Amino acid sequence: MKNKWMAGLLCVSMIAALGAGCGNSESSGATADNNGGAAVSDDSGDAGSSAAEDDSGAAAAENTENGADSGQGVPVDWEEDPAEVTWMIWNVGGTYTQEGLEAVEAAVNEITMEKINVHVNLEMLEMGSYLSQMPMQVGAGDKIDLISTFPAGAGNFNTMVNAGQLLPIDDLLADYAPETLELLPDTYLDATTVDGSVYGVPVYTDNTNDLYWICRESYLTEAGFTAEDIQSVDDITEVFAAVHELHPDMKMISSGAKNLLGSSGVMLTGTAYDTLGTSIVGVMVQDDAAKVVNIYETEEYKEAAAILHDWYTKGYIDADVMIREDDPSGDNTVFSYFLAGNRSRTSGSEEMAGEPLVSVKLADGCVTTGTMTIMTMAIPVSATEPEAAARVLNLCYTDKDLKMLVSYGLEGENYAYDDQGGLVVDTSSSYAPNTVGIFGNVLLCDQTASDMALGYKVSDIDQSSLTYSPLLGFAVDTEPITNETAQLSSVYSEYQAMVDCGIADEDTYNEFIDRLYSSGLETYMNEIQGQLDAWLAENGQAAE
Repeated sequence: MKNKWMAGLLCVSMIAALGAGCGNSESSGATADNNGGAAVSDDSGDAGSSAAEDDSGAAAAENTENGADSGQGVPVDWEEDPAEVTWMIWNVGGTYTQEGLEAVEAAVNEITMEKINVHVNLEMLEMGSYLSQMPMQVGAGDKIDLISTFPAGAGNFNTMVNAGQLLPIDDLLADYAPETLELLPDTYLDATTVDGSVYGVPVYTDNTNDLYWICRESYLTEAGFTAEDIQSVDDITEVFAAVHELHPDMKMISSGAKNLLGSSGVMLTGTAYDTLGTSIVGVMVQDDAAKVVNIYETEEYKEAAAILHDWYTKGYIDADVMIREDDPSGDNTVFSYFLAGNRSRTSGSEEMAGEPLVSVKLADGCVTTGTMTIMTMAIPVSATEPEAAARVLNLCYTDKDLKMLVSYGLEGENYAYDDQGGLVVDTSSSYAPNTVGIFGNVLLCDQTASDMALGYKVSDIDQSSLTYSPLLGFAVDTEPITNETAQLSSVYSEYQAMVDCGIADEDTYNEFIDRLYSSGLETYMNEIQGQLDAWLAENGQAAE
């Protein structure tokens, strides 16, 4: 496959990177955002239509929780010896022991041997090791049959497709995972369709991508504010002034992603945008979605950047924000931070912070292809049992027992239920790797106690009501602008943290813009605009 994609994804916090696109054939076009997108097609041909029609959240979980059996696809051959499938995942900031992993593996095999005649070898790596080791092992031809693609680097979906490391799985899904095909809205597989072939299955979850401001409740209360007092970024500035006066050594805000501007298609001022797989240009979703612009020259960006620079000059922003890589929620010297995602992510932040937090929704997010491809399950080219791997994948989306096992471990040993029926993970047990969000069907899982306290239930989310980019189905093909892409990537890497964290003054900002243009930005934008115009002519006009 031609080398057309460079993508950046979310890794714990949002990672910004200059991306590029891998075009799809005909209606199976592709789009992506700075979270790193794959391809997404619009079956209706209407670029302005709402991309997802998921009106079956709770029903999907109910219908599949015990494993679907529609009688479609290739039946299991029980006369054959069990297939051996190596399934590799990673520890998502949790804990586990080898003994705990083996106990979960044994329980998983009770299910897979009985239902699909497959023996699963469950391998788990630490997050950093998975990022580098998994794609390296796939490239070396080691037996790995089933993976979850990583949110960043060599293991992300686009990079692995581009490197020829993932198998096209259209036929495998039809033959060995038909229930998963029935379960998922069309948009899910559109998002992982590249050049007309499906290369992965996105995690079935809540795609809400809103922007939250998270702060430590004790300091907010001490300063005389409540969550209800925060209605805008201006209110946050007032809170910072009050808390900073009381605690001048505390960092008012920080980030582990070298970015305070906002993430996932929404700026801190509430402006929605789609970067089309780049981190420099894109379209303003709430304005003219057919016009490609330099995001950094828009009035909306300048407004947000001015707020950040004001915070920086007043000493509110963490001095180490440009080099920080850890999650700020775990640092008790940080008062607040931004978080993009759904409501449940705020509860996870509270657990990491070790104290009550206040979460305030600042803006509705915009769902782009990258939102859905940040986590996918895929079958690598190193698979020796792709058919059996597809059967295991199918159970990840349709069998509640298997999904619960790999997500939370064994009931009574690794998790329990409180008096209200909420699931409580024992983080000191032998298996608590926090893997629930990186594979399969999250709707199958029981509600956690923290989500229950928030009144949040993933299966209640009506995903058709979310705001979707009107350009789902479009991809940037950077092959004609390879040189410009490389040059712009270099400039972007040099300036991005300074400008997106509010540190750059006006002279530095202007220098950044000048460097972009001298590195081929105009040619880059014109090429992307031409591709978008051609796509719109074929698929219909983007919604205003």
